[in-house]
Amino acid sequence: MEFSTIELLAATAAVIAVWMCGVTRLNNILWGLSLQTVALGAVAVAHGLQIHVFQYFILAGVVILVKAVAIPLFLSWTAQRIDIGSDRAAMANSTAALLSGCGALAAGYFLAPQVAGLVKANVEAAGLALSLILIGMLLMLTRRLAISQIIGFLVLENGIFLYTLTQTHGIPMLIEMGIMLDVLIGVLIAGLVIFRLNRSFEHIDVTRLRGLKH
Repeated sequence: MEFSTIELLAATAAVIAVWMCGVTRLNNILWGLSLQTVALGAVAVAHGLQIHVFQYFILAGVVILVKAVAIPLFLSWTAQRIDIGSDRAAMANSTAALLSGCGALAAGYFLAPQVAGLVKANVEAAGLALSLILIGMLLMLTRRLAISQIIGFLVLENGIFLYTLTQTHGIPMLIEMGIMLDVLIGVLIAGLVIFRLNRSFEHIDVTRLRGLKH
């Protein structure tokens, strides 16, 4: 079976996401997020070349600038300010989380024909997008630190971006830019909330906040 450039780049992003499941160092997870987003930016470029719409080059540049550079730098700076280096208190150990990530990747592969959208040329990319969504949810559910859960949300959003890019006829550029702006603002607000949590409770372990209701 021959894979297209888009499918190979999407597979690279999905494999990086699986690797992120087994990593506890925040800097390494942020590097994984950056590399994954760069791969998806390359998918946007390849898709633009495929359908001869060069506006996707601009979209790729914005995605890489915001989600591969600005957001990881901001989250890394936030982690340094509150002196957090790793998420060792994850609900699942690294091996179990890595195996779960592999299971999500396998599920995406087998479900690809069922979740494929309007563009039948990139069926495998639909499954890989589903894998990214599942892995993003996995990171949000198995990690305790708020920063790690933000990263999980960004992986999930990358999966949605990959699906809409490869499985539909595309959405207007203005809407894409608006989504990028919303994601950036959302992460900035989340960073401020993390600062307040750390200042008030001297930790950012969201599971320990359950005790506040008692």
